[in-house]
Amino acid sequence: MESPIKLSSALLVLGASLCIGCTNPKGIVKFELGNLSTKAVEYACTFSSDGKEIYFARSEQAWGSGDMKSAIYHAEKKNGKWSTPKIASFSGTHDDSDPHLTKEGNTLYFISNRPSANATRSADIWKVTKNEKGTWGKPTILSYPINSEKTEYSPRTDGEGNLYFASDRPGGYGQGDLYVSKLKDGEFQPPINMGNTLNSPFGEWNLEVNDKGNLIIFEASQRDTNVSPYGDLYISFKQDNAWTQPQNMVELNTSGSDLYPYLTKDGKHLYYTSSDSLKGKSTHIYVTEFRKLRWKYEQQAKNLKD
Repeated sequence: MESPIKLSSALLVLGASLCIGCTNPKGIVKFELGNLSTKAVEYACTFSSDGKEIYFARSEQAWGSGDMKSAIYHAEKKNGKWSTPKIASFSGTHDDSDPHLTKEGNTLYFISNRPSANATRSADIWKVTKNEKGTWGKPTILSYPINSEKTEYSPRTDGEGNLYFASDRPGGYGQGDLYVSKLKDGEFQPPINMGNTLNSPFGEWNLEVNDKGNLIIFEASQRDTNVSPYGDLYISFKQDNAWTQPQNMVELNTSGSDLYPYLTKDGKHLYYTSSDSLKGKSTHIYVTEFRKLRWKYEQQAKNLKD
């Protein structure tokens, strides 16, 4: 396990001073208002590598309600315009959410509580692949120990095919932790906890990693540095084979839930989900430019390390 990064009082002051006066960056907008961002609850988007297809979760129930049921929707961009989203062929019957389309676009991971002979009676990671005709086949559940008797969240893969996810399984540091399963000879290896630099005694949940596997953005709850106890977005970089101390992305976070980050393959834009406020009963998908944000937090990570 990684050792925690110990920050001196001086470095904590430095980190705080770097954020003084931070304001929301220009250009944070609801994505496809009226089409993909509606009065319903929309969250957790993923795009094809060419940016012409999107999959996301949508629910008609109020955000955070105990009986919230979601389906995975799909839309295509043609002639510069997004089509009306429709429920994906493999979804719509059970509670499905958090889709992740792999780099080559032929495999999609998602979270579902659908029944299976191998199901664990909790939300687990499933995958579906395209057949020779380019249509989605029948979803299959990932085996133990990727899935557990507890809940799994937010499956993501990097450019090498390694699988990252969150889980509240026993043996972690807090309520929920981040894990990685290395891909070796076409098989996922037993998942490894990503350590107590990223994970805390509280909750780490939905995440995104870049293709190189050296940048991670994730949702964390109840940290002292949070804007909202319900979930803020944090960012960390892998430097010298170790993750830097996670930084609160203060420009994006609200008094509500901010979660489900997604980075475009070119690294230019960051999509994420927000309920906007503490009392928000809906969520929307937002998009903002990412390169300046990355530069800022990467520089701060170097300063904190030095």
